[in-house]
Amino acid sequence: MEGKGQSIPMYSQYMYNMTNINPAYAGNRGVPSLAFLWREQWAGMPGAPSTKSISYDLPINDKKVGIGFQLFDDRYASVIRRTGFNLMYNLKFPVSDNGVLSMGLKAGFYNDTKLLTDLDIVGATRAYDIAFASNFNKIIPLAGAGVYYNDDKFYIGFSAPDVIVFSKVANYASEKSLYQVNEIHYYLASGYSFTLNEDVSVKPSILIKASSGAPIQADFNTSIWLKNIIGLGASYRSSESVLGMCELQVSPQLRFGYAYDMPFVRPNSNELFLRLEFGSLFPNTKSYKIF
Repeated sequence: MEGKGQSIPMYSQYMYNMTNINPAYAGNRGVPSLAFLWREQWAGMPGAPSTKSISYDLPINDKKVGIGFQLFDDRYASVIRRTGFNLMYNLKFPVSDNGVLSMGLKAGFYNDTKLLTDLDIVGATRAYDIAFASNFNKIIPLAGAGVYYNDDKFYIGFSAPDVIVFSKVANYASEKSLYQVNEIHYYLASGYSFTLNEDVSVKPSILIKASSGAPIQADFNTSIWLKNIIGLGASYRSSESVLGMCELQVSPQLRFGYAYDMPFVRPNSNELFLRLEFGSLFPNTKSYKIF
């Protein structure tokens, strides 16, 4: 019997912290930026995914280079846990007065832990299935790449945040039924900022996700910002859910965000986001940020 499920974390507020899906974005806000995201998916469902991520990125070398790192913890019930670390590096090339093209790479690892002996299964099944006779613990390498362009109104990026497919790695072949059999995921993200007047702006965006063995999925998002302080938004994730989002820019340095996902066939999901920027370290810098 074969089972299929979510293999990498899902994010609703990706447009505010795009380093999670594209290493070319690191340093793009023009100042050192610390971001935290906590997602509880399908709240109330036993074994539902829980994801926490903290990232820090900044521009260096006169903003010609962006660097960053990410720590993450991804859990499914009390049985599966993936805790890891990513480093990001990109080069930035001005292509017009306001446009910048970034090309980036990331590398890292995660500790893949599966407490298989803790699974609540029928005793007879455990006795005859050697796969559940012991636990699983391996260090898994990660690698990804991406490109990103933006000016002061528009952005577009393409990335593959995990390009190592372990079903094709010989060292893991003997235990291939136990580790995550992933496929390469591709992300295409784009957005635009329309200024209606000095107090109101509208920011639509789209994220298209594609991988082998799964249908293409798209997130269509629109947010309305009032005085660049309060942002209210809604999203439609194709064939999966509708979402509501609220953002609060408490100060030029601090932003809070919340997303509430309402899937069509599963329990709802909650996602919290926090970003702290250290603009005083770069008082005269020009930012590439749009969202």
